[in-house]
Amino acid sequence: MKHVRRLLEAMASLALTAALLALGISPAAAAPPSAGRAAPKGHGTCTATTPGSELARQGAAWTCIKERPITAGDLARIRARTAPAPGVAAAPRDGVDPGDDPDASPEALCTSAKRQDVVANRHAYCMRHGIVYVLENRAGEPIGTAELLVTARSALDYKSVQWQENIAVYAGKYDGVSSVRLALSSSCTACIPGPPAWGGGAIELRAGEEDQTGHLSYETTTRGGGERSRSMIAYQSQTESPDAEYPVISYGQWAGASVACDGQVGQSPGCIATDNLARVVLSKSEYGASAVAYEWAQNNLSDNNAMGTAKRPLTRDGDEARAKSRSYYTCKAPPKPFVADPTVVNDECDEFPFARTRQGGTLGSLCAEIIPRYVGGGAWRVDVVRDEPVAPCIRAHVPSDVNQKAGGSVGRQVQSERILQGEAYQVVIIP
Repeated sequence: MKHVRRLLEAMASLALTAALLALGISPAAAAPPSAGRAAPKGHGTCTATTPGSELARQGAAWTCIKERPITAGDLARIRARTAPAPGVAAAPRDGVDPGDDPDASPEALCTSAKRQDVVANRHAYCMRHGIVYVLENRAGEPIGTAELLVTARSALDYKSVQWQENIAVYAGKYDGVSSVRLALSSSCTACIPGPPAWGGGAIELRAGEEDQTGHLSYETTTRGGGERSRSMIAYQSQTESPDAEYPVISYGQWAGASVACDGQVGQSPGCIATDNLARVVLSKSEYGASAVAYEWAQNNLSDNNAMGTAKRPLTRDGDEARAKSRSYYTCKAPPKPFVADPTVVNDECDEFPFARTRQGGTLGSLCAEIIPRYVGGGAWRVDVVRDEPVAPCIRAHVPSDVNQKAGGSVGRQVQSERILQGEAYQVVIIP
């Protein structure tokens, strides 16, 4: 068992060193001072107490910081106490874990049952990190513990290069420790961090207490000109017991969210929380025949051709000339060019996959051709005008204004999702 423990300790040390180097932080610089004494093996990040101090007289030779997993109790407490944004519920939606909900708020993401520190979708994230402040005697045995849970949640604006985290700290079970002080700061790659939380000071918490007044802020160095970067956030904590007349600080560090920023999409640079698959969402109630046509294509083309799904996403190609060429081949090229149907008002060819994707531009004579028709009460039927075997695309007869409205929405969502040239995305049709 000793050999296994030493191997695990070595692996953990190598992983931490790699993480620090990735963030541009020297492992030596990140190591806490220990008054010339090495921390005991297998006992986390420890700092020696001052000889003759109150803590030392109590038998504490070391103050240490250890990590602990997120528990069901933590999640219940976060759900009950995290202050949501106005009008946004922190509870999971329809029984779906917030970590699987692409529209979940930062507050909801904090309650995800996923066993990971950072839970994110494309526009928000929540970091949850459990730490245990431990007093150890010379034999490395714990004589006092205090559990803390730190969360940092943020929603990103796709048109902004700045974002802010709301910090919440929850004090859990204390044993042999009356209170704990915590200071928190952060660092990041490819961005400029703001000041430490609580103005650089420390908060003091007793068992069961909490504090939601902290903030951390960031600004990416990425601007326009086609730049793109990824910012990796890391947190640094300083924990001490106010019971000691000579402060003995224990240091902790852990990784946070990854934020991707670019100046390639739209008129201004901005950021997204992760590189989760982008989505373009169109409702049938708003985009009528066009949305119905895209849904029909996803549900009725063969498995190999049902594009725009999570399994077979589309790939953005914003080149104007290529888009016009693709539209021509699908809608106007012989031998079977699109012919307007007199039963459809202002009939216009609507193609799927879109012309502004790499999958678009198939010769229209190979596409299935359909007419979505509204039958009332929110219901639609789809008439198949031409059913091509194993069709890789569709041409749909839709009113011109509906076609233009749906195309405009796709274009706006390309910007709000910050879908880069050559990036994959999913098309989601909702009622």
